[in-house]
Amino acid sequence: MDRPQSKQTVLIADANSENINVLATMLSPDYDIKVAADGEDAIRLALSPDAPELILLNIMTPTSDMYKVISELKTDKTTKDIPIILLSEPTMEDTEAKGFELGAVDYITKPFKESVVKARVRTHLELKQYRDKLENRVKKRVSKLHVEMQERRDVETTYRALVEHAKDGIAIIHDFKVRFANPAFCKMVGFSEKELIDAHLRKFISEEEFFKNTKRYSGRIAGLNLPRIYKSQIIHSDGSTIDVELNVCVIPYGRSLAALVIVRDIREEEAWKYCI
Repeated sequence: MDRPQSKQTVLIADANSENINVLATMLSPDYDIKVAADGEDAIRLALSPDAPELILLNIMTPTSDMYKVISELKTDKTTKDIPIILLSEPTMEDTEAKGFELGAVDYITKPFKESVVKARVRTHLELKQYRDKLENRVKKRVSKLHVEMQERRDVETTYRALVEHAKDGIAIIHDFKVRFANPAFCKMVGFSEKELIDAHLRKFISEEEFFKNTKRYSGRIAGLNLPRIYKSQIIHSDGSTIDVELNVCVIPYGRSLAALVIVRDIREEEAWKYCI
C-alpha cells in the first residue's frame, strides 16, 4: 500500500480569531494549519524546523507591525522564499502596495470567498514547489560543475607537473615563435624562459633547419602523411650544435593551429653508434 503523502503546511498569522477560524475551516481539509496571533509568533513558527510552505498574513493587527514582519521574513535566508499572501480589508490598496514592495506575492480581501482563498493558496504553493525543484536542479548542476572543474584543475595540475619535470624539452610553436617552453627545453638551448617566450625559431635553429622543419610542418597541416618524429639540430646559446629528435604534433591554439614539439637530446645515442 502506498504511503499517504504528507500535507503542505500553511501558517495563518492574524490577531482576529474569527478570521483564523474561517480560513482554517476552508483550508484544513487540504493543508496542515498553523496559527500565530502576532508577528513575533509568526516569525518564530516560520523559523522552526517544520516551517510552513506558505503564510497568510493579516496586515492590520493591533499587536505588531506586519510590515516589519514581512521585512524580517524576507531578509532572513531561511524564510525569504516562503510566499506571503496578505489578508486585508477591501479598501487597503496603499498598504497592499507597500506589502508587495516588501516581498508579499498576493492578497486576499475580506469577506473571504472559499474558492478564491483555495485558488490563491494552491497557485502560490504550486509556484513555490516548481521554484524549489528548479533551484534544486540548478544546485545539483552547479555542484556537478564544481566537481568537474575541480577534476579539471587536478588534471591540469598533474599535467603541468609532468611537463615541468619532464627530462625532454617541450615547446609550443605558433607563427614560428615560441609560446611555451618547459624548464628542460630552456636548459637544452641555454636560454631562460623569459628570453624564449615570443622568440623566433631562428634564435636556436639554423636557417637550413628552419627551412626543413617549417616545410615538414606545413606539409602536416596540409594533410600530407609525413612522419611526426624526425632528427634535427638546435643551436645552444653558446653556439654549439645539439643533435635532437623532434616529435611534432599539431594542436589547436586559439582560433588557429600550433606545433607541440617534444625535443629529445640524442647526442649520447649518436655517440654510442660510433663506439659499437
